[in-house]
Amino acid sequence: MLVTLVALLCNGQLCMEKVVTNSEMSGITMMSCAVNAQIGIADWLSKGPYQSWHLQSYKCVAGKYTPKSQA
Repeated sequence: MLVTLVALLCNGQLCMEKVVTNSEMSGITMMSCAVNAQIGIADWLSKGPYQSWHLQSYKCVAGKYTPKSQA
């Protein structure tokens, strides 16, 4: 089953959804996503262009996910 980890990032009033990873890229499962999502997102944020953004929320989604801003 394809699993997608999605983060809701905010910078002031601006918020956007970003796909952090999915099981095709990293081999995550729904269980590992639920248990390790915060650690993975913290690592992803520290290494990417969104270092000044803060994590508002996250979710593990079954299947392919298209962020709402890109729909």
